[in-house]
Amino acid sequence: MSGDMRELKVLFVGSFAGTSGHRADALRRSGYAVTHISPYVDLPRRWSFWLYRTGGIGLDWLVTRSLKRQIPDGRFDLAFVDSGDVIGPRALSYIRSVARLSCNYNADNPYHDPPPERLRWTLHRRAAKMHDLVVAVKRDKLDEQMRALGIRNPMLIWQCADEIEHTPYAFQDGEKDEWACDVIFAGAWMPGRDAFMAELVEAGLDIRIYGNRWDRSPNFERIKSAVQFKFLKDRDYAKAISAAKVALVMLNDRNFDLHTTRSAEIPAIGTAMCAPRTSHHLAMYDEGEEVLLFDNAQECVAQCRRLLADDAFRIRMAQKARERSVRNRTYNEFLMQDIVERALEIGGRR
Repeated sequence: MSGDMRELKVLFVGSFAGTSGHRADALRRSGYAVTHISPYVDLPRRWSFWLYRTGGIGLDWLVTRSLKRQIPDGRFDLAFVDSGDVIGPRALSYIRSVARLSCNYNADNPYHDPPPERLRWTLHRRAAKMHDLVVAVKRDKLDEQMRALGIRNPMLIWQCADEIEHTPYAFQDGEKDEWACDVIFAGAWMPGRDAFMAELVEAGLDIRIYGNRWDRSPNFERIKSAVQFKFLKDRDYAKAISAAKVALVMLNDRNFDLHTTRSAEIPAIGTAMCAPRTSHHLAMYDEGEEVLLFDNAQECVAQCRRLLADDAFRIRMAQKARERSVRNRTYNEFLMQDIVERALEIGGRR
C-alpha cells in the first residue's frame, strides 16, 4: 500500500441519506476512493419494526446476502460501518474478508447496559468487538462500558457538523420571510420536551418547533401554535436555523447525552445557540461569550430574551461560536481523517 493515505480504498457501509451520507461525502472530499453501499436496500418493508421488537432475528443472514450482491470484487484498505444496527457477526465477517481493517461509527448509545433502545442494538453489540476500531460519541463512563463488551480500541469523539450542509444559508429576496422567527428548535418529540417547550410558548417567545411526532404530545394543545408540520430535509435544515435569531439544543436523556449534533451544527450555520448547561457544552464553548446555557425552562426563556434584546451581542456571540467550532475541529472532514489515521495506526501494530 502506498504511503499516501489519500490513495486508500474505503468501503463505506451505511445509509445513503442523512448524516451517514454526509460522512461518506466527507471521505470523498478528503480524497479517498469511496465505494458506498447500503445494508438496508434489500431488507423487507418492516425490517425496523422487526429489529426493535426481536433484535433482528434473521436480518444478519439477509444483510450478508445483500452485501455479497453489492460489494464489488477486489480488496479494500478500510471498511467504515456507519451505525451498524443491522450488521451482525455474519455480515461483519464478510466485510472483514474484503477489507484489511474495519471500523464502526455509531452516534447513538448502544453500549450502555442495558442500551436505551434495548433490542435495536442486539446485532451491533454482538459484532462490535470484531472491529479494529469502534468510534462513539463522548458520554460519561462510555470507555469502560465499551471495553466491557470486548471492544479493544474505543475512540470517543465530539458530534460534528458538515462542511457543506451546515453553512449559513444565503437567502434570495423575500425568501427569508417564510422561515423567519425569533427562536427555533429542530428535533423530534420525546417525553419531557413538550412540557419544556410549553413553558417557552406560554412565556410569549416567538418560537417554531420542527420535527416528528409532536402531535403525540400530551401537551400538544399548549404547543400547537409553535409546531410546524414540516420535515427539515437537506438544506431546509440550514435554511430554518439561519432564519432564526436563536436556536435551541435539547438533549436525549435516554441516551445519556451531554451534547448533540445540534451542539456543533448550530454554530457552524452561524446562529446564536442556547443549550443545556452540561460539562460537554462548557468544554466546547465559553459560556457568556460563545453560547448561553440554561438549567431549566425559566432560565432558557431569560437567556433567549437576553439574546433577542441585543442584536449586536447576539451576532457577536454567534460569530465567536462559529470560530470556536473550527478550533474544536467539530466537522466531518476533520473527524473522518482522524478516524482513518487512528485505524491505520492500529493496523500498523498488528
